[in-house]
Amino acid sequence: MRRRVPLNAVRAFEAAARHQSLVRAADELCVTPTAISHQVRLLEEFLQFRLFLRKNSRLELTPDSRACLNKLTEALDLIDDALMALRDRDEIQRRIMVAASASLVSFWLMPRIGGFMHLEPEIDVVISSFVKRTFLDVENTDISICNWQTTLDRRVEPLMEEEIIPVCAPSLAEHYGDLTADSLRYLPLIHVDRTNPTHNGTYPDWERYLREYGIRRNDTSKGARFNLAGTAIDAAKTGMGALLGRSILIESALERGELVRIGEPYPVRSPYFVVSDWQPSAPGAVNKFKDWLFSNAQATPGVHIVN
Repeated sequence: MRRRVPLNAVRAFEAAARHQSLVRAADELCVTPTAISHQVRLLEEFLQFRLFLRKNSRLELTPDSRACLNKLTEALDLIDDALMALRDRDEIQRRIMVAASASLVSFWLMPRIGGFMHLEPEIDVVISSFVKRTFLDVENTDISICNWQTTLDRRVEPLMEEEIIPVCAPSLAEHYGDLTADSLRYLPLIHVDRTNPTHNGTYPDWERYLREYGIRRNDTSKGARFNLAGTAIDAAKTGMGALLGRSILIESALERGELVRIGEPYPVRSPYFVVSDWQPSAPGAVNKFKDWLFSNAQATPGVHIVN
């Protein structure tokens, strides 16, 4: 039976030969000089010839050992590279990038993400917020949550549907008395101007909402305007006006009494989708996060699950 090359001894010899010093080789490999000397002797016994000429306290390579040093260094570097690639691959398998709109990240994902990290501490989650839809076209994310039906060649799964509800701050309700849907004839309005108005889909503006419920108002375009749902929600909390709030984003504000409902939800719900690769680079981590997403969607007040 062929004897196996003692790799630890080869590494010790290569370091000692490269530094021409047992002490420096020991420092590099985090062992003692005595251990390096022992490993070199072990390799010499294996090869049945001397690798060093020992002159006083100095090491001098023999012609044969000098000739093979570069090849040994290259071989050990290849081994290191292969093992590092395995480690890096393992780290990739445990890391996922999740993308969602800035408002969904702030109001829905962040209050819950600690629960996932507690359940799956070995999975690192990188969260990216986006404002424009083109983010999904240029960024390679493991999981994206979006509120439109993407045309990308990726797996698209329905996650949940949210309601659009007219709300305002309790202070505004108190100022105008007991509010009903009819109060929307005169309440100040807050508007959200989205990046691309032609892609609003099922999100209504005030004109669409009021027309749906037969509420006549001539100044539906007036009022404070914001380009992000989050800032519009903050404005509504201060009593600036009535807002068509997205149930997923205003759930905590309703629970804490920072906002109150003043009318019926818009009759068409707005969907969310989970978008992922057909063959994810980290399938185990991606599937665990998706399972957690669907579970949390089911437990969210004010949403409807698509079966």
